[in-house]
Amino acid sequence: LQFLYFIEVHITNMTTAPEVAKQLRIKVSSLKRIQKDVIFARKEVGVEEARLAKMEGEPEPDDFKLRQQKQVVSESKAMVPDALNRLKRAKEDLEMFLEQETLEDDVSELRTEATTLLEEEEAKTE
Repeated sequence: LQFLYFIEVHITNMTTAPEVAKQLRIKVSSLKRIQKDVIFARKEVGVEEARLAKMEGEPEPDDFKLRQQKQVVSESKAMVPDALNRLKRAKEDLEMFLEQETLEDDVSELRTEATTLLEEEEAKTE
């Protein structure tokens, strides 16, 4: 009876190859999207800081607009750590997935892409 329970539990916990491939595809796409978010957040900070510098360089800057722009800059700067945290979580999630799942040969291209992405991220953090 215990043996049958063991088999039943393992059969219900098994995922099929197409489901695993789909999950891997989602995780890879998510990591790519978050990488783009990090790049955008950093560019946004630069753009907003340049706009602030331009406003401060005006002969008589409007104090209200200046305060608003400073607020925009601080909000833009706050986006960067958030995006980096999401990137870290997505990277860890993908690493765990690759370690835990047995991938079939038909997803080897996806596995290679995932591994390449992780290696690129690792190189960026060093």
